[in-house]
Amino acid sequence: MLATIHSLRRVAPTLRTASTATCVRLLATQAAKARQSDEDYVSKTRRIFHDHRPALPRFVVQGETVTPILSPSKFYNEMKDHIKKAQKSITLAALYLGHTENDLVEALSEALRSRPGLKVNLLLDSLRGTRDSGKGSSASLLYPLLKAYPNQVRISMYHTPDLSGLLKQVMPPRFNEGIGLMHMKVYAFDDTLIMSGANMSHDYFTNRQDRYVMFKNKDISEYYCDLVKVVSDLSYGLQHKGDTFQLEIGDGVPDPVEQSKAFKKHATKTVRAFMKKWATVQQSPKDASYDTTLHPLIQMGPLGIRQDERVTLSVLDHVLHDQELEGSAKVFITSGYFNFEKRYSQSIIHAKAANVGLIAASPEANGFFNSAGISKYIPPAYTLIEQRFFNDAKAAGNGERIKIEEYARKGWTYHAKVMTTIGSPNFGYRSIVRDLEAQLFLVTSNLGLRKSLHEELGSLRKYSYPVTEETFKVPERQVPVWVGSASRAIRTML
Repeated sequence: MLATIHSLRRVAPTLRTASTATCVRLLATQAAKARQSDEDYVSKTRRIFHDHRPALPRFVVQGETVTPILSPSKFYNEMKDHIKKAQKSITLAALYLGHTENDLVEALSEALRSRPGLKVNLLLDSLRGTRDSGKGSSASLLYPLLKAYPNQVRISMYHTPDLSGLLKQVMPPRFNEGIGLMHMKVYAFDDTLIMSGANMSHDYFTNRQDRYVMFKNKDISEYYCDLVKVVSDLSYGLQHKGDTFQLEIGDGVPDPVEQSKAFKKHATKTVRAFMKKWATVQQSPKDASYDTTLHPLIQMGPLGIRQDERVTLSVLDHVLHDQELEGSAKVFITSGYFNFEKRYSQSIIHAKAANVGLIAASPEANGFFNSAGISKYIPPAYTLIEQRFFNDAKAAGNGERIKIEEYARKGWTYHAKVMTTIGSPNFGYRSIVRDLEAQLFLVTSNLGLRKSLHEELGSLRKYSYPVTEETFKVPERQVPVWVGSASRAIRTML
């Protein structure tokens, strides 16, 4: 989805959003200095991307064309509205489509029926997309769409090359998804793009809080549509065969299960060619109204492509450790799953320049809370990881600089990711090493957009509560001893 390290500058022009605690009132005599300091901060942040090699694509837009969407229901309504309006193309990429999403499929069917020139490209993960819940799968739900509109619809299922051979044979469904997934979330309709961390299922459209940011820009939409096409070309295609469907790999593409090494080599070459092509896009502002720069990033650990990881570490180093910024910023980072990769974790724990606010799902807001089988112990495992981080921050002398909050809203779960970007990663090991991820880094000096992003953060914090030492002492947060050992063993798969 959209990864956005929310750095709220205390010297920034005043943004009157009560819930963003770091926005402070400035005296009139400080206004000129504040504007200058803020401009320097934005310029320095932009230079991080400009100086990266290999070069990153750069798109420039007007801040007014970027709109955060604040709730799951509004996200769903935007999706359906843009399906109705799309004239040329619809591109949808997600981990899976919920087996009950008949209304969404019907909306796609109606759009295809009324506009014969419309093309629809859907990309899902093969493991999750073919997993049968007992009531069907993503593939079985989408199959009639392919059957009715074979010349307009393409449905692809990406399979990780890391699940092959004996491992493929012995790993049961659901557990095998821990080896690696297609985790990108991209929703594009002609020249409109929605980046999110949300999948296409009922809970993500109703009571599972995520992030969703809409861009009305042809160029950035084209980039992500091309990215989805490239991954689709490397995926199994859903094919109509008689009264059923089957998955077939494309011509010239090694099978990721049967020819894992050959697939990785081919896929890496293909994706790097895509990156090289788009790296030449280095748009510059056409006029002063183009006040927002967008830098798309990808992370595909199994293919050795770690663009997002490299940039995220650079940004963390800039925001958290630049002594010139000391005391002038507060950074908010949030993920549905509190499980930072070690280098991210260490960078945050030893922050020297900025105060840090972390938001995580409470156990009750974790999607695995009260689930069946062994997965019900996943929330306690995250509790242990969070407690260790809390203690490490305190031991590093940053107990006051770093504050943790937990999202707890009755009947809701939490899946939002905020850093300096908008996107799908959870900032954990599996996001870096195992999964395919897509991010979008946004830097803006547009006051209206910045206020909207701060309001978005405020809407997340409205249901968030401080974590203290007492949090981990309540009976409900006591974790079985064996979960501690197990959490260390499986942390790379969480």
